[in-house]
Order: sequence, then structure tokens, then C-alpha cells
Amino acid sequence: MAEGALSGVAKGIIGIAGNLALSEVALIWGVKDEINKLKETVSTIKAVLMDAEAKQHNSEAIKVWLQRLKDAMFDADDLLDEISTEALQREVMTRDKAKKVRILFSKPNQPAYGIRMGHKVKEMRERLVAIAADRQFHLDERSEEEQVRNEARRQSHSFVSAENVIGREEDKKAIIGSLLDPNVKENVSVLPIVGIGGLGKTTVAQLVFNDKELRDHFEPKVWVCVSENFDVKIIVEKILECIKNEKPKDLEMNTLVNNLQKEINGKRYLLVLDDVWNENREKWLSLKDILMGGARGSGILLTTRIKKVAEITKSMQSHLLRGLDDQQSWSLLKKMAFKEGEELKNASFEKIGNEILKKCGGIPLAIRAIGGLLYLRKSVREWQLFKDNELLNISEEDNDILPTLKLSYDHLPSHLKQCFAFCSIFPKDYKIEKASLIYMWMAQGFIKLYNEKKCPQDVGNEYFMDLLWRSFFQEVEKDELGNILQFKIHDFMHDLAIKVMGSESTTIYSKETDIDEKTHHVSFGHILSSSLNIPTSLYRARRIKTFLLPCQPTYYCMRLDSSTYSAIVASFKFIRLLDLHYMGIKTIPSSIKKLKHLRYLDLSGNGDIKMLPNSIVKLYNLQTLKLSRCYKLKELPRDINKLVNLKLLEIDGCQRLTHMPNGLGQLTNLQTLSRFVMSKGRIDLVPRSYGELKELNRLNELRGNLSIENLKRVKDARLEYKDANLKEKQCLDRLDLKWVEEDINENGAAGYDDMSLEALQPHINLKALSLWGYGGVRFPHWFLSLTNLVQFKLESCKKCKYLPPLDQLPSLKIINLEGLDCLEHISDSERNNSDSLFYPSLETLEIDKCPNLKGWWRGRRDSLPSFPLLSYLRIRDCPQLTSFPLFPYLERLSLINCKCSLKQSWERMMINNKTSSGNLPSIASSSSSSTIVAPLSKLSKVYIENTEEALPEECLPNLISLRALHLQKCPLPQGIRYLTALQNLNVWNCEVVDLSNDWDEMEWQGLRTLLSLEFYKLPKLVSLPTGLQYVSSLQKLDISDFPSLIAIPEWICKLISLQSLEIWDCPKLESLPEGIGALTSLQTLRIWDCPNLESLPEGISALTSLQTLDIRACPNLEGDLSRQEEEPGI
Repeated sequence: MAEGALSGVAKGIIGIAGNLALSEVALIWGVKDEINKLKETVSTIKAVLMDAEAKQHNSEAIKVWLQRLKDAMFDADDLLDEISTEALQREVMTRDKAKKVRILFSKPNQPAYGIRMGHKVKEMRERLVAIAADRQFHLDERSEEEQVRNEARRQSHSFVSAENVIGREEDKKAIIGSLLDPNVKENVSVLPIVGIGGLGKTTVAQLVFNDKELRDHFEPKVWVCVSENFDVKIIVEKILECIKNEKPKDLEMNTLVNNLQKEINGKRYLLVLDDVWNENREKWLSLKDILMGGARGSGILLTTRIKKVAEITKSMQSHLLRGLDDQQSWSLLKKMAFKEGEELKNASFEKIGNEILKKCGGIPLAIRAIGGLLYLRKSVREWQLFKDNELLNISEEDNDILPTLKLSYDHLPSHLKQCFAFCSIFPKDYKIEKASLIYMWMAQGFIKLYNEKKCPQDVGNEYFMDLLWRSFFQEVEKDELGNILQFKIHDFMHDLAIKVMGSESTTIYSKETDIDEKTHHVSFGHILSSSLNIPTSLYRARRIKTFLLPCQPTYYCMRLDSSTYSAIVASFKFIRLLDLHYMGIKTIPSSIKKLKHLRYLDLSGNGDIKMLPNSIVKLYNLQTLKLSRCYKLKELPRDINKLVNLKLLEIDGCQRLTHMPNGLGQLTNLQTLSRFVMSKGRIDLVPRSYGELKELNRLNELRGNLSIENLKRVKDARLEYKDANLKEKQCLDRLDLKWVEEDINENGAAGYDDMSLEALQPHINLKALSLWGYGGVRFPHWFLSLTNLVQFKLESCKKCKYLPPLDQLPSLKIINLEGLDCLEHISDSERNNSDSLFYPSLETLEIDKCPNLKGWWRGRRDSLPSFPLLSYLRIRDCPQLTSFPLFPYLERLSLINCKCSLKQSWERMMINNKTSSGNLPSIASSSSSSTIVAPLSKLSKVYIENTEEALPEECLPNLISLRALHLQKCPLPQGIRYLTALQNLNVWNCEVVDLSNDWDEMEWQGLRTLLSLEFYKLPKLVSLPTGLQYVSSLQKLDISDFPSLIAIPEWICKLISLQSLEIWDCPKLESLPEGIGALTSLQTLRIWDCPNLESLPEGISALTSLQTLDIRACPNLEGDLSRQEEEPGI
């Protein structure tokens, strides 16, 4: 148990005992009186517990007394939980036939069991009485701590975000200046940020990483958290994952290194290595060698607490991060301790505050923690008392802020202490899933309901937000609906959690880890790949309540032998949280039913599990069951309705699941059901053991995401679907409706879908709606009631001709339309010609595979729809769509296989920009700037494939932010000289592109920031454009599949910044320029499939920076060269 949280355990015991004393089983077993006496004893002890916990730091006797009491309280909690489980079993069985009830409770052993439990309760009470009497010190009673109700406080004040960092602007400027220094000697510079924990090294690195000036300068930009385990292979995997947005498979180190170097070599990249502890120089050099292929000007920003780490890694002067000065410290404290805009009426606040700040040493993390404690203290007297009393307990040790943070912890109510301290079970810098953590808290009994109308998940969310507000948590990540998905704990906060948890929680890093017999929570700080990695001492800790595997990989399964998890089941009879995900389990032992206390079971990722034992339904306390990606699982337990406490059932990725069990609807406590899989057979032929959609009728506490699959296209489906009662499920965020895959061309099928969708009306609180395979033509009228809808997706709706009036949904941010064969217009409204569609909140619009889509509305209109906040537009395979909407603030554009022309939309946006009227009356107000931004001036990435017109020349001067342009099967536009911010240009597979025209020399001179240029499959290109010689910034040039190219011109030697030159599949190429030796920055030269190339120029020996020379399939050269040089030169 966490330090200072014993009163929370006592409160839980009192609550359980109170419920048991009123239960029928207590009367049957004759234990009611003993349970009531136990409750009174614990209540008496609890009255002085808060005082004892506060005084234990100054009294060894009190500390020892509390330890004895803690052990007894835990045993009492387990005993009452066992009795509660038996009572729950009786409650479940009474729902069955009376015969079963008589059989269960007429067994001869029932009275004996009751007598035995009565004796145990009595012995437990006597043990507690003896401990309470055996104290030789005085304790005062303290009033009951209040439950946390900080809703109003949170509304008036939020945690400090990166945008509101105080006092780090000069640090940011200095670091950016170093990274952009044109006089650096090495291609890849390493700049360490050094400082003690809590100073904000990571925050400063984030400010630098996200700075707009660097955003336009580096590509790619990669963030990797290293932490204490400096494993080069893991770091390389993390870098690749960040660049490619996918986890690399289980690859050999050589393959990983080759893949990484393909991604970064020749590119000016920025890599942040956050929280580095490694002091082994050889390990650092092995990583550094892999990263040195970047273009000149690349940078590695490294954060560390240790000066030695900085010394062995730096290539430039380290940036030493210091504490905030007095004024900055006061500004931060004031921000945390007072409401925004609140005026300080008494100057004494600042005087006392500055005295308090002396304890913080200018450390932002400590200041935030102290500010949170002062927030509710509104008088000068309260501040003075805080300074004079509570601050005195803080140690004066230099560079140690744990005592300061401990003070913040001491002020938490006991239930929050338990919740925070439990997080010590996760590794440092681990991304913790918020939803999972709340269910873990529930499993441990940490969540106390202060209102019967509140559900545990909602109260758990309040706990989380309170800890977030108090700065115990940080770095939250949200989904597109604004829900918090993940978060982290600062290293110092993690150290604090470990400190207050003590030996009760252990993270196992090796088989030699010694597990204390009183340990309750264990996790593995590495991949558990074999039972041999489990310490034998673990099985001696018989009171284990948590077995967690936070580091298991998700891309392949371990193979743990069945005897190991059978031993876990046999050894840990008090376990409440059992995590066995991705363990390669094939069969769950039926003995799992013995885990009476189990609340949380994670079996996800065990792809070979086909069936769960029906004995699992005897886990009456089970709240969380995770089965996601159990690919071979065919069905859920038939008697699943006996899991009366089940609150979360995750079955995502269970591809072979054919149906839901009958009786699922009896689980009225269920709050999360990720999927409801309907049987694909005819409604009148569905077996009675299969659950129909009406099982959802009473499950009105469902929240989060729900996917209903295999909806049918039959006449009577509407009646069943209406019984699902989706309209009453007000907590659902996302609803996915998926119809069966079958032919919908039969008469009446589309009409049936129209009626079924009408019956599936959701609650107006819904934020995301997705329809897949819907065969209807229109949408029901209830659609307009979804005023909170943020995301709308339609996919493979082959008969859909008319969309709902999406412009009337004020909160809509994301629209995805795909595979709508019959859709001809986005809107079918009968408005006046002068009216236009206006989408005030839309940020993302994707339209894919709509072959008959012609425009935005029927009939001729002079106006175009306006999307003032649209930042991403993707249109693919819409051959009949000819016009664009108005999107002045677009940031990313992707057009594939379309005839759309930007010209009409561009001209309208320019008119509106000049007149500030017309179709876009609110463009200026929708921007944070007071001036009207030029249309398309924010556009940074453009991908265009197979369109008749790429970009109209008229709009190019406005593209001042365009950094990446990819053109495939479409012409290169005139006017590219205006693209002064362009860094990457790809021109692919175009029959008409001929860059040898006279105009191109002037055009190329305007590309002053171009870093990478790729030409691929341009049959008309006979020679490289002469204007290219003026692009002095170019670092990477790729030339592929040029059937007419004869020679590389001599002027290419003017590109002195060129670091990578690759020439592929040029069958007529005869020679390379003799002066190639002038390319002194060239590091990579790769020539493949050039059969007419007869010799290499002598100047190639002058390429002093060359690291890789790769020549293949060039038979006329003497030998087929293919080698890599580790040293400069040839």
C-alpha cells in the first residue's frame, strides 16, 4: 500500500462490511454480528489513522505500528472479499432454476463454511483490536477527508502546456542558433541539453523541435525517448518507427541499420534523443556511426542529467539549463496558484511567495507542485501558515526535489495517493493508456463512489484529471475527438511513486530480482520471453495482487509454456490484475475459476486461443476482460451472463468470432463493448444460444466505441434493430455500423437498409458515426439531430445517392467518403442559387473512389462551398469531379486520378480575399490573425497524380509555405520559381514533361531552398534542365528510368552541396562528367542498370567525402562494382 493511503483501505473495508452485514448470506451463515463488530473496530482505528500517517515520519514506533496494522488490514480486505464473492455467487445462482438454488445451498458443507468464515472474521477482529490496543503513543482523531470534487476548479484553471512555458525563450533561441549555425564542421552535429531533473530539459527540447523555423529547415524530424536502457537496436527501431509511422518487424540489426540509413542518409534531419543516461562511450559511438550519413547541417539534440553523458556525445558546446530566476519563478508560481486574470490585492502574497520559492531552487516541476497546493489557499494568512509549518518538512539537500514533490503527494487524499503510487509499476517514460489505468484502479478497489448515480469509470476519470491538474501526470495524447488516450509521468514523479510505494511494488528486470514476500504488485521491465526469466522468489510472494507485462511487444507472440501460467494461477490466489497478453497461450486452464478475487484479465494478442473455458464465468468479480486480436477465437462463453460485474469487454480483431452469446444483455454493468457481432444467417434461423441485437437494449451505460457488424438487409430487421435502443446510449462517443457483404441489387434491399438505419438512431451526444456497406439511398431525418458529431465516415455504400446536409452540423471536423458508386453530388438541397454551403468547423475532407461524383450540388451554381478551416484535402479516383471548394487555409493537398482544376476555386478565393465579402464572410474571423491570410499561403505539402492540370501558374506566388511537391503523371507547372520554400520535389512517370525548354533556366533559379530532387520515368527528357545548375542548395539528386538520357552534363559539378547522387536504369547513358571531383560534399554515389556506361571519370578519386560507391549491372565497366567505403576517398 502506498505511504499515507491506509485510511483509504480502512474505508474500503468499512464499505464492504456494511454491505455484507445487510446481505442474505450473512444471515444464512450467522456471521452478521461478527461482520458488524469488525466494521466498528476498523471505524474506531480509522478515526486516528490520518493523524498516525502524518506523524510516522518523526516516530519509529508509529511507523512500526502502522506496518503491523497495514498487514492486518490487507488480510481483512481479502477475507471480506472472499465472503463477498460467495454472496455474489448466491445472487447469480438465484437467477437460475430453483432446483439449482436448492442444490447449491442444501449441501452439507454450506453451514460448515459459514461457521468457518465466522471464526475467521472473529479472529481478524481480535487481531485488529490487539494491534489498536498495543500503542504507547497518543493519536488524535481527524475529520473524514472529503472526496475530491474539483470540477469548478478544473474549469477555471488548466495544467501548463508547452505553449505557456515560462522563462525558456532565451534557451530556445540559443539552441536553435546552434543548430542552424552555418559554420559547423561536421555533417551531423550533436548538441546536449544538460540539467538536473525537473528543470524542463524535455520541455525546452519540445519547444525547439516544434519551432516553425526548424520545421521548414529539417526533414525528417524524429523524437526518441531513450531513458535508462541504452540499447542501440531498440533506439534504431524507435527512429524507424517515428519516420515510417509503423513498428519495424523483428528484423536483424544489419537490416535495421540499412533501412534507417536509406531514410536519413543524404537528408538534413533533426533527431532528439530525450533522457539519455548512458555513460559508456563505446555504446554511444556504435549509435553515432549509424547516424553520420545525414546531410550537412543535420542535428542531434540530446537531453541528459549527467554531464559525463554530454562530454562523450557532444560535437558542440553543451547547453547548460539552469533554474528560473526569481521573477520567472514568481510568474510561474502565480500562474499555478491563482486563477487566470485574478488580481493580487495584497503585495504580501509576492513577498511570502518569494520566500516559499527559495525551497524550489528555480525548478519548474517543484514550482508547479507547490503552486497546486496553494491554489485553494486564498488568504495571506493561509500562505504564511503554509510557509511556516508545512515547508519546514522539506530537506535542504541540493539537487534533490523529491522532498518538495513529496509535500505535494502528502496533500493528496488517500484514494489519490493509492492511484498515483500504483503507477510506479510502469517503466519510466512509459506511455500509459488512460482507460486501461482507470480499470486497473477499479480492480484494486481504489475508486470510491461518493454518489450512487456515478459510475466507477466516471469517478476514475475525475481522479485522473485531478492528478493531471496537480502535475503528477503530463504529456497527454488525444484522439481526433479530444479524448485523452495516453500520458506519461515525469521521471522525478516516477521516482516519487517508487519511494512512497516501497517494497509493496517491484519491477523485475532479471531472474535474480529478489521479491519480498509482502510484495503485492509486480511488473516486468523487459520482454517476458520465457518462464526462465521469472524469479523463483516470485512464487513465494503469496499475496500478489498484480501481475503486469507492460513491455510485451505487439508484433509477435512469445511462447510461454502452459506450466508457467498454470503455476501463476495456482500460486496467486489473491490476484486481482492478471496480464498475459501476447504470451503465445493456446489454452486457458479451467483452474482459472479459482482466482476468486480476479477483476482484470488481459489475454489480448494470444492468437491461438480458440475457446475460453466455460469455468471463466465463475470469476464473479471480473470487471475487465481483454480479448483483442485473439484471431482464432470463435465464440464467447455461453454463460457469460454470469459475469455480473463485467464492465469492459474488448474483442477487436477477433476475426473468427461468429456471434454474441445469448444473455449478454443481462450484463447491465457493461460500460465498454468494442464490438457486437451478429450472426450472418437468416434472422428466423438463428440458434437460440446466439444473441440478437436486442441484447443491447438495456446496456445503456455503454461508452467509448461500439461497432455493430453483420447488419442484415431483410424486411423484418427494422423491428429487431429498434430494440437495440441506441437512442438511449448517451455516453457513446463513436458508433460504427457495418452491413453484411452481399449483393444489394435485389428488389427492395436498399429500402430495407433505409428502414433499418432509421431504427438505429443514436443519441444526440454521438461524436463519430461510420457506416460501411449501407445499401440505402437516403439518410434518415434523425441525422440532423447529431449536432455534436465531429467525424462522419461512409464507406462502400454502393447505392447511396444523397448525403445528409452535412453543412448543418456545426461541430463536424472530419468527413471521409469512400466507395460511393452512385453519389453524384455532395449536397442535394433546394436552396437559392445565391446561397452556398458553409462548413464552419471542417478540418479534414477525404473523398475516395466515387466514380460518378460530379460536383458539390445539383444544377448550375455560381458559388462554391466554403471550408474556412480545412487543413487536409484528399480526392482520389473521382474522374467526373471538376471543381474544388474554397479552402484558403489548406495545409496538405492530395489529388489522385481526378480532373479537378484548382483554377476556379483559386480565382474565387482571390476575389474573396480582395473584397473580404461574398462566399467567405467569416474567413478573417476564423483566423487567429487580425489580417486576412492570402489563400493557400499555408499549403505545405502537395501530392498530385494523374491530373490534367497540376497547379495553375496564377496561384504559385501564394504558395510561400510549400515544402514538398510530388507530381506523378502530370505536367510540371510553369512558375515554379515562385516556390521559394520548396525543399523536396518529385516528378514521376510523365510522358509530356520535357524540362529542356528555354524557360526552365529562369524557373529553376527561384528554388533557393530545394534539398531533394527526384526524376523518375520521364521518356522525353534527353538531358537535365540547365537551370538546375543554379540550385546551389540541392543535397540529393535521383535520376531513374530515363531511356533517352545520354550524358550527365559537366555543369552538375557546380552543385557543391550535393551529398547523394543516384542514377538508375538509364540504358543510353555513356559517361559521367570529368569534373565530378568538384562535388566535395558527395557522400553517396549509386549507379545501377546503365549498360552503356563504359568508364568512370578520373575525378572520382577526388571525392574526399564519399562513403558509399555502389555500381551494379553496368557490364561495360571492368567488373561489376558493388562496395561500400567506410573511410573517405576511393
